[in-house]
Amino acid sequence: MYRLLIVTRDQQVEDMFGSMQGWESMGFKQPRLRKTVAEAIECMHKHHIDAIAVDDEPDYAELDGWLDENAPNMPIFEIAEDAEKQMEIIREVELLLNQLHTDDSNDDYDEGYYFKLARRRWRKRLLSGLAPSREYILKHERMYRCGDDPQTPCVFARLSVPEGDAFITSRWHYGSERLGTALQNFFGEEHDHLSIYLAVISPEEIRVAICPRRGDTEHAVSLPKAEAYIEETIEQVQNYLGLSLTVSELCVRDGLTDFAAECGKR
Repeated sequence: MYRLLIVTRDQQVEDMFGSMQGWESMGFKQPRLRKTVAEAIECMHKHHIDAIAVDDEPDYAELDGWLDENAPNMPIFEIAEDAEKQMEIIREVELLLNQLHTDDSNDDYDEGYYFKLARRRWRKRLLSGLAPSREYILKHERMYRCGDDPQTPCVFARLSVPEGDAFITSRWHYGSERLGTALQNFFGEEHDHLSIYLAVISPEEIRVAICPRRGDTEHAVSLPKAEAYIEETIEQVQNYLGLSLTVSELCVRDGLTDFAAECGKR
């Protein structure tokens, strides 16, 4: 069963978690509650914790740094205002933890690898415009432990695939998910201190986002540099895969939160 840790001084939050029922039926132990950073760290040293929720208090800020250094693959989920909304969040946490703990290979289990795959699935949802709101994006960026700043300008590219289905069905044969992995390998996961995210939206469309990392004020996005890198990578894809790509849109967005459905931009 999964084990959760809740870090809060708010008695109402403690009462809410204490009143919630059905933990075992969802595959969870009753959550542990701690009030201070020191108590939370001690708890994580003594007990296995699968996911953590930290109340939004300045005193807990140092816990984020500790988690980044010592538990980078532990989901951080939101504390909601009522039990009903909290249960919805817990169900999302359960889905993520199920993904992280599905070891379908004969190799040694690699939690970081499965978290990386889950993060890629989240990024595809985000780039596809399936995240309903900016707030939803901010909360899920935190839960998936993304290291980028979702509210800082990023470069967005829409790539067209003239061959579309013909390439995937007649020449590629491995499906769109593996094509996305192959193209991500060509683009890389970072370039010039910026993160790169790619999603195959359909056989005819691929989207790319180039984003600054959280806290990095020295490396802002540059549209000319991004355009040059994208064109260079497209040429490599053509040479090695025989897949023709064309840039149909290239622009600077206000941030990853700009991809929320409520913004009306696809």
